Amino acid sequence: MGQRLQGSGGLLRGVLLLGSLWGSVCEVQCPQSLDNRTATVTLTGGRNIGSIAKFQCPSGQYPWPQSSRKCQANWRWTEIKSSSGRRVKEISCRVIRCPPPNILENGEFYPRGHFPVGSNITFMCNDGYTPRGSMVRTCKKNGKWSGQTAICDDGAGHCPDPGIPPGATKTGVRYDVDESVSYSCVTGLTLIGSSKRTCLESRRWSGTEVTCQYPYTFDLPEEAGEHFAGSLSGILETSVKQRGAGRTVKIRKGGILNVYFLLDASKSVGEDTFEDFKKCVVTLVSKLGEFDMKIQFGVISFATEPKIIVQISDDEDVDEVLDLVKEDLNYIVHMDKSGTNTYAALHEVLQMMSYQAQKYPEQWKSIHHVIVLLTDGKANMGGRPAEMIRSIRHFLNITDRREDYLDIYAFGIGEETDKAELSELASQKENEKHVFILRDAEDMKTTFQTIIDIEDYGEMCGLNDETDESEQSFSYPWNVEVKFRAASPCLGSLISSSWVLSAAHCFTEPENLDAYVFHIGKKSYKAESIIIHGCYNRSRGVGRGIRQDYDYDVALIKLTKQVAFSKSARPICLPCTEPANRAMKKKKSASCHEHRTFLLSGSDVPAEFLSRKKDKENKNELEKKKVNIKRNNLRESCITALHGNENYTKLSLHELVSPRHLCVQGEMSCKGESGGSLTVNVRDRKRFFQVGILSFGSFNPCEKPARKTFFPDFARDFYVNVLEVLPWLHQHLQGELQFQPDTNNYEEVVCPA
Repeated sequence: MGQRLQGSGGLLRGVLLLGSLWGSVCEVQCPQSLDNRTATVTLTGGRNIGSIAKFQCPSGQYPWPQSSRKCQANWRWTEIKSSSGRRVKEISCRVIRCPPPNILENGEFYPRGHFPVGSNITFMCNDGYTPRGSMVRTCKKNGKWSGQTAICDDGAGHCPDPGIPPGATKTGVRYDVDESVSYSCVTGLTLIGSSKRTCLESRRWSGTEVTCQYPYTFDLPEEAGEHFAGSLSGILETSVKQRGAGRTVKIRKGGILNVYFLLDASKSVGEDTFEDFKKCVVTLVSKLGEFDMKIQFGVISFATEPKIIVQISDDEDVDEVLDLVKEDLNYIVHMDKSGTNTYAALHEVLQMMSYQAQKYPEQWKSIHHVIVLLTDGKANMGGRPAEMIRSIRHFLNITDRREDYLDIYAFGIGEETDKAELSELASQKENEKHVFILRDAEDMKTTFQTIIDIEDYGEMCGLNDETDESEQSFSYPWNVEVKFRAASPCLGSLISSSWVLSAAHCFTEPENLDAYVFHIGKKSYKAESIIIHGCYNRSRGVGRGIRQDYDYDVALIKLTKQVAFSKSARPICLPCTEPANRAMKKKKSASCHEHRTFLLSGSDVPAEFLSRKKDKENKNELEKKKVNIKRNNLRESCITALHGNENYTKLSLHELVSPRHLCVQGEMSCKGESGGSLTVNVRDRKRFFQVGILSFGSFNPCEKPARKTFFPDFARDFYVNVLEVLPWLHQHLQGELQFQPDTNNYEEVVCPA
């Protein structure tokens, strides 16, 4: 028995030793050495099987002959090979160069040879030929030339000379209608763009301009963002801060835009990069959600198989889409099946489109579709993605005349991205760019931050630029500063291109139009007319001890000239109007009651107003102050708190505060801010709606040089409720603003005695 026990112990020790050795093997897996002489390395999964080692070099250099290696099942890193298949001993950093031109038709260029980062090239046209494009170009740090393709054109063709980009060759020299030219790139370069272009009757070339790129060439975040924003701005009928491409076909008001996001969750992407993809989706969904048009989102992650995260549907608003993305869009669900089946993901998009066609039979042909593909490389399973793109184009009936109803943007990450395949998938449109190759996920995040910098949102109301780079003095672009001789200034709000809304008590001489100046954005305006509400009577309560009556304390000012909308001058959304209805994304037939419920639901409604900064250095700048509107069962206690101020103890508060007033508690306004807007920002969507006009307050925190930050219990501000003066607003603005259908149903105003 003892011997058998000893034998069992020896066996046990052997098993433990074997387990220890096995654990050591599993722990070590692929070697620590990656044969990288000068490049730095990051690992997607340590040295475990399936992990990707990604190599990076200093600016102006690239890893050669490849930028990554994979840890295989035999615990060895994949071999290092050149593009020709030859084995290479180690990965090193080499100098980035720009592709040299092959020829300049009808001209010359110098110098010849290699073009490292920072070097210049100069083009000169022969006599009789007109230069177009950039005659001097610089090789940028990403291996791309600055400026545009240099062209020497004699103007003899129906279409302009399309030129020959550096690294490309062209066949075809006739530029008449229906004539075509073809492009190819020299060995070692990849063609991005349309390899064949045809001269159209409109004197434009079909497709998009060709570029020839080395494998290490990538897009800088700022240029990728600029081009993407330029293209999107055309779809959304906006303009961008930087130069970008535009288009002529716009989505009309009330139109529908479908946006489909496809996120590559394959093993080569890695969880960190996938999380960056996810952040990019959140960024773009949040921004697109601000626009008035109906935007529906589909979100799909894919590896070996696709997974639908958000199905195109009316049921989810932007907030719900963001919640689904944040909670359900996870890399881990693809861990067991980690190939790259782009074809299957695109097939799911086609299925969503089929569902939409049945749901909107009358609107279907007017719906615009945008597909955004985020990936790191080549599809390695399923059918050819380009075949599915062709099926989508056929289903949407995308012809030359309907080209603007489909935009496909392909974002690739890393040197090993199959640029040719992404170019085949992406849309090819004149003066637009739809393929973007970023160096890493961080650059992609920066790109998506860049694309949301929209400068002009068309006619959209209630938008405020809250980016860090925005000029604070021009934030809250609806704000109007009202000046009257040497008197205390007032504020107002721009509600359309011609009208300003303010408080009646600010205008003691409404007939003296020249005495008033209205500062809006960077410009000043005069009044054509000042209209005081017919029920406003400041002396109405004098016999009852009320020095100034503020009931119906509201005024409209028509400007002598229209305000051109911009980032610094833009209207606030006025409830029960069509622009506000679009901003709320309500049905066209939505009632004014629905607007009231949307903006003022509950008894304690968070709201904001604008106040001038009180320090001398920034006294002309505005800052946001927060308050709560006390309604329903909280309104009475909000008003009666005024008895804490000795100035109000003997007054009948319900004669001082009318049913037209909103009572607010929180941070208090200062003297000189009457007429300013009280706004509601529903669910933090950054679309602002005006619900009140500042009339009077019980406490001035700015009586002394330093603004007070602690307020007595009786501190209250009172605003005229915009929804309570709708018949009057409708009477004077119906030619300027379109009101919701039931606005006429509001009772006629009977002025108090």
